[in-house]
Amino acid sequence: MPYAMENLTADPAGMHSPEAVASQPNIGQPSSYRIVRSGARPLKFSGSELAMAMSFSPEIPYWYEINLYRTTGSEFVAAVRLFHQSEDRRDTVEAWRFSSLDEALAAIEDYDAAQDVDFAAAIPRENMPGAEIAGQALTLQARVHAMRQHYRGLVGEILFELDAD
Repeated sequence: MPYAMENLTADPAGMHSPEAVASQPNIGQPSSYRIVRSGARPLKFSGSELAMAMSFSPEIPYWYEINLYRTTGSEFVAAVRLFHQSEDRRDTVEAWRFSSLDEALAAIEDYDAAQDVDFAAAIPRENMPGAEIAGQALTLQARVHAMRQHYRGLVGEILFELDAD
């Protein structure tokens, strides 16, 4: 699975696109960030992006982006973004502020991508035969495993790149 790993700077809208990533100036310079989070207030800070990894692949209907920032106040911000190719699905963003790099990396490692699996189609219908329910359960289990593996691969990439720096 192809991964893009870049050391970048500001994305004031809180999102990256492959086109925007390629043209960002002032790499390493402090910038203002406003990360719009799902179900929480935006996270605002000034700082620099230390690393970014993206798992975009046109063959997969979703992809993750992981960002790691250092604020001008010497804190760290970790962000996990989930994008969907379908416009019917809502993209999500989780972001947290930490006092140490180790805490930020632990949050990235501990993020459970199983929470991102859409399980609505796996809800049994009334009078559904047991064999169909079992089949749906196995399908859901496989989707959870695939989502976790996809995310874990990206985590491995960003941790490897950070360790190599």
